[in-house]
Amino acid sequence: MNSKKRLSLIFEKDEKKAKIYTLRIAPKHKDSTHVQRRQQQRAISEAMIKIALLYGQKKYRYGAQLFTLNDRNLDNSPYSQYKDTLRGLRVVCLSGLPNPQILTVYWDKEIKNRVRK
Repeated sequence: MNSKKRLSLIFEKDEKKAKIYTLRIAPKHKDSTHVQRRQQQRAISEAMIKIALLYGQKKYRYGAQLFTLNDRNLDNSPYSQYKDTLRGLRVVCLSGLPNPQILTVYWDKEIKNRVRK
């Protein structure tokens, strides 16, 4: 079983998953399929996005909320054994929980390459 499948199975048992109601894609004028394409191109599943929203470090930039996963966030979570898989995942949203409006998702290369011991 691959790591994405294992992550989604662990997420289904996560107690915090009730904090997220529905993932909504923020309306874009030109490209309505932006988030889905980026997810597919970057191999990011919906479970990974929800994990980032629940456990990621939250920052505000230019009117958007950024949720970033790093080793420190994952240390005391059910996903600690998947640090290498989840490290550097960033979700950009217009609004936060419980109904986040997602603008885009990507891997932050600087964080992805930094390993904390």
